[in-house]
Amino acid sequence: MIGPIGNKFAPIGDPGRQIYEDSLQVFEEVIQAACQKVGIDPVRADQIAVAGEITEQVFRHLLEDDVVIADVSNGNPNVMYELGLRHTTGRLTIQIGEFGQLPFDITAIRTIQFSRSPRGLIDARNELERALQAGLLDGQDPLTATRVWRDVQSGKPEVELSPPDLSDATESEDDAPGLLEMMTEVEDGLQSMVDDANTITEAIEKIGMVTELSGAEMEKVNQSGAPNSSRLALVAKYAANIKDPVEKLEEASTSFAAHMSSINDGVKALLQIIQTADPDDRPEGWSEFLDQLISMAESSREGMEGLNSFGTAAEGMGSLSRQLRGPGKKINGAVANMRKAIADIDAWERTAQSIRKATEA
Repeated sequence: MIGPIGNKFAPIGDPGRQIYEDSLQVFEEVIQAACQKVGIDPVRADQIAVAGEITEQVFRHLLEDDVVIADVSNGNPNVMYELGLRHTTGRLTIQIGEFGQLPFDITAIRTIQFSRSPRGLIDARNELERALQAGLLDGQDPLTATRVWRDVQSGKPEVELSPPDLSDATESEDDAPGLLEMMTEVEDGLQSMVDDANTITEAIEKIGMVTELSGAEMEKVNQSGAPNSSRLALVAKYAANIKDPVEKLEEASTSFAAHMSSINDGVKALLQIIQTADPDDRPEGWSEFLDQLISMAESSREGMEGLNSFGTAAEGMGSLSRQLRGPGKKINGAVANMRKAIADIDAWERTAQSIRKATEA
């Protein structure tokens, strides 16, 4: 297991001590607990019992171990370096990280996200256990780093890139949007994303209410000792009741991601303009624009935390009944759509906060 180590000898309240305690909590309550369920004994770098050079021992584990679990919370530089080395091996590697603390450049790789709460850590443990079981059984698809590394080792020729065709450059510049067009497009896109986010929230609340009612009904059936046919009937009823909100959730998340993709370049361009211009020369409404991005990032993280809990539950739906496999896949699809979109929104927020701090200074 690779992750932040911190300093266990630092005084209480010291950042190094807090990193150590947070990392140890994740190791003990999530990673160690999940690994023990599948017969694996996880080892942290600071717990290697064999004498020798720590760096060499860590590198050998990265190269030779069948499984590596990486806690990527806060993007610790050592962890990211070790994770990059591990990716070149093609062996099973599972990433976990605290929600809202993921480095933006690895969010394209599936990462088990958790909230640092009793329920959040339990959900992460269960999700990690399922990921371990699936990975040990089926392995994992090779990542880009693995494929490129293998191509280089095998002597596969690199792809030759043709020089860009600049013949239409002048015409393209004439058609390029100006600042007003760019701001209007971004404003419209952000408003559409707000509408999609509201729809997602409503769908999650509806699914939550139906789930709570269905759980109460199932509890009564369990206590009465009724046959499994009664439970199956309740499952069928539950599947029918969540059909509409699950479809709305899927549609809204797809729309949210699409709007995100369509304005991403425009938002980054506007942020660059604001960042490089003198305060007096910045476009009108720039401060409100930064506030809007920061607010959207905060609300998106809150919504994603609730959606993550549904995603964790959805992964076990198919094993309960085939009637729940369709809704489960749609919920997982919604989670994937939102994770990718929110990674970009987090990047917006970081730039916006950086501009804010520079302006205030």
